[in-house]
This record gives sequence, C-alpha cells and structure tokens, in this order.
Amino acid sequence: MLGEMGDLAAVEPLIDVLKNDKNGSVRLYAARALGELGDTTATIPLIESLCEDRNVDVRVRAARALGRLGGEEVVLPLVEALSDSNSQVCMTAADALIEIGDIAVKPLIESLSHEKVNVRCDATRALGELGDATAVDALIGVLTDEWVNVRIYAVQSLGKLGDKRAVSHLIDVLENDSENDLVRAGSAAALGMLKDPKALLPLRNLIMKAEELGEIEDTALKAYKMIMAANWKTVPGANYKKAAVGQK
Repeated sequence: MLGEMGDLAAVEPLIDVLKNDKNGSVRLYAARALGELGDTTATIPLIESLCEDRNVDVRVRAARALGRLGGEEVVLPLVEALSDSNSQVCMTAADALIEIGDIAVKPLIESLSHEKVNVRCDATRALGELGDATAVDALIGVLTDEWVNVRIYAVQSLGKLGDKRAVSHLIDVLENDSENDLVRAGSAAALGMLKDPKALLPLRNLIMKAEELGEIEDTALKAYKMIMAANWKTVPGANYKKAAVGQK
C-alpha cells in the first residue's frame, strides 16, 4: 500500500523493515514497496537483500525492485544473481537487467562465458530482448555452447537482434544434421525473421529432402515464405504473380 501511494516518507522505515524484520513475508512486502516508491536511497539495502537474504521470495522481490530503480550500481549485483541457487531469482534478475537497458549489455556479454549454464542461458536470452547489435558476435560464439538450452536461446536472440551478420552462422546450424532439432528449428525461425534471401536455398533444400514435414521442416517452410514475401521484388521468380497482375 505504501509503495502504491508513493509516500516517500515511508522509505526509511521500509528499509529498516527490509534489513531487520525476522518475518520473510514482511521483508518481501518491504522490498516490493521500495521498488514501487522508486527512491534510489533504497538501492544499497535492496542489493544487500538480493545477495544475502535467505528467503527466495525476498531475493526475487529485491531483484525486481532493483530493475525498477535502475542505475549502473545495480547491474553487477543483478548479473551475479544470475548464478543464484534458485532459478526464479535468476530469471527475475535477467528480466531486471532487460528493464535496465543498454548499460547491462556489456556485463551480460561477459556472462556468456560463465561456468554455470543457467547464467549463460539467462544472459543469452536477455541480450536478445535488449536488442543491442553489439552482442551479435558474442551470441554467434555461443552457437557452439555445449548445452542445448544455451544454443536455443542463442538462435532465438540472433533472430530478434535482426543483424544479418548472423545469417551464414544460422545456416550452418540449420544444415547440421547432428544438431538438436529444437536448435535447428529455432535457427530456421531466426532466418525467417532476418529475411535475407541467402537463406532461401538452404531452407528449400531442407524442405525438399524431407519425406514428411516435421517441426524443423514446418518452421523452415514458414521462414521460406516470410523471406519470399519480403523480397518478392528482387528474388528471381518470386514476382511472377505481381507481374501478371500488372499486365491485366
């Protein structure tokens, strides 16, 4: 209630509750309220709660509150929270970094080489949501990560970033028969998002050699149609229907 009312006079009492109350539910409420109030004097206490509170729900709320408060000083603690023992804290920290924006890009790129797979997964996902093309080369690098979930997020993020430097690498993933089906399907979807005509032949070849359409081939067909629709004026043979209409 205090957070929703915007009562800044409540900040100091709420910080005291966050730091000292023995009831986890009460500390959770305090973290939430401090995030809603948006007063940056709560930043350090919320960072301490994110790093030290034994209650998972309090750490989740602290991460969410720090995302709202923003600022360079919250980035590193949130990046470190990507390796929290609880997956909900990790995901919330990633979402908070997305909310913070551009200043989180460099630390997230550095996290792509973290020893913990969940950190690499969350960092890969977050970079796609942030939409900063400076992450393209680093995301291309994790297309060979040993963990399939990281590779799935990598192809998805490369599609979201929309940078055509990724096209040839995504084609390599698509054509790799030994790669996981979900990664290959994700690569096809990403190629459809990038709409580069260079992907048409590899997508067509994949579709044509299949005896029946599975998930990969179905996604490849959708991607093929998307690319053709985006390039019908320049792809040979793609504009015959348009030309026929113009001759009537």
